[in-house]
Amino acid sequence: MKPLLSCEAAADLDRDVQVRMKLPAGTLMEVAALRLWEVLAPLAEELGAGSSGPLTALCGAGNNAGDALALLRQAWFSGRRNLAVVLGRSSPGDLASLHLESLRALGVRILAWDSEEEECRLLMGQSRLLLDGIAGTGLRGPLRDPLASLVGAALASGAASAAVDIPSGLFEGWKQGDPLLPARWTLAIEPMKRLLFFPRLRGLCGKILRVSGVFPVDEPGRCETLLLEAGDLPDLVPPSAPDAHKGSRGRVAVFAGALGSTGAASMASQAALAAGAGLVSLFAAAEILPILSAKLDAVMVKPLPSEEELSSGPRWDAILAGPGWGTSDANRVLLMRLLALGKPTVLDADALSLYASLRDEGFVPKGRLILTPHPGELARLAGIEAEAALGNPPALLPAIAERCAALIIFKSHCTWIATPEGELSVWEGLESALATAGSGDVLAGVVAGLLGTAAAASRDALSVETAYKCARGAVICHGRAGHRARAANGWFQAPALIDEVGRILGSILPAEPGLH
Repeated sequence: MKPLLSCEAAADLDRDVQVRMKLPAGTLMEVAALRLWEVLAPLAEELGAGSSGPLTALCGAGNNAGDALALLRQAWFSGRRNLAVVLGRSSPGDLASLHLESLRALGVRILAWDSEEEECRLLMGQSRLLLDGIAGTGLRGPLRDPLASLVGAALASGAASAAVDIPSGLFEGWKQGDPLLPARWTLAIEPMKRLLFFPRLRGLCGKILRVSGVFPVDEPGRCETLLLEAGDLPDLVPPSAPDAHKGSRGRVAVFAGALGSTGAASMASQAALAAGAGLVSLFAAAEILPILSAKLDAVMVKPLPSEEELSSGPRWDAILAGPGWGTSDANRVLLMRLLALGKPTVLDADALSLYASLRDEGFVPKGRLILTPHPGELARLAGIEAEAALGNPPALLPAIAERCAALIIFKSHCTWIATPEGELSVWEGLESALATAGSGDVLAGVVAGLLGTAAAASRDALSVETAYKCARGAVICHGRAGHRARAANGWFQAPALIDEVGRILGSILPAEPGLH
């Protein structure tokens, strides 16, 4: 896991390193320029930027301008001579001015946007690569002229841009129509900024290239968010003992399916098995029992339990409700009874709508709860527009999780996970093949399977820490399964994910236990 910082926390870290470690801002800028050039140099070589065509730095007035100018000097030191600068402001700031004078002394062409607009436009149109240092993490509102018009001209030039740290114009409250220079590459200085992974903003950042070695690795500042990585998975899934039996691996009860949506019930329950649960029972309405019984072999298909059966305390370790279920009054009543059992429970799809109405009436669930909404479902849970949900998850999710008394897995191309206590993680999925019917049902099943295994192994009530691990592990596993299924099959149907889930999680088990 890698720490992600808000823009405010990143500024705090910068100041703290300068004060506590006695490192001047100019020293940090020189280090940043060296590390940035190490990442940018291969791209510049591939594009011929700085040799056969101009490598042009676009500069505003802040530290991003200084980073871009110092980086351009590194390009000159490495032998590039076709370099240029476009100044968006006549005075780029004290630190940036020092680097500007150095470039001027080296003979680098320097143009001013306010007085040489035509020449600037011509230069940007000829450039092989634009180095975007117009605005950085200090931005708190939309860009204004002259920087906004410079961004517009850069965008109109059609030249590829590489953003220093974040694309210019980006801020946590950015909305469609605000000035922005989308990046083909973002040279993201670690700790990276969390707004790069907001679902609405991620596509504007192009390929994110990590730039390390600028700040100490053990100085993450105020880390509000963790970026999940594939290598984190073994530490997040419940271990399986070599002598485990199907009862000890977890019993999961699934409530899903209706006429026309039996596939959702089938995929969710099979995914719970693939995630490691030892026993999965699928409870369904009478009219679909024959359909599901014919579809499923390893899953036990059963009629809906009676009130008496629920009252007797069924031996389930975890519950999943909602995939393809419908929002009937009968399901609403059943959901209330399920949530009163105190079992770890995953709510997906239709169960989310039912739960939202229950919460509106003051209903309080027992046991650990995980919700898996997509943007539309999160919007209904929170009473907001779906676009707002995609815009700034950290500003919304902790409060929604607290209000719903649940962990939330907010599904998107960047999936955010929040606890009621305010912890946040994000998985950068970026796998369009996962955007297929049934993909969310599989994810819900994987979450339930991991929860069931963890709960079976726990002697006490499942802790929020363990549930949080299961949620993050499920998201990583689902994302990796999508990558693997696409590599093997191209555009795939959701059932292809289930076998991949089993292979991925099975590969984590200790190899060849027993006597040798």
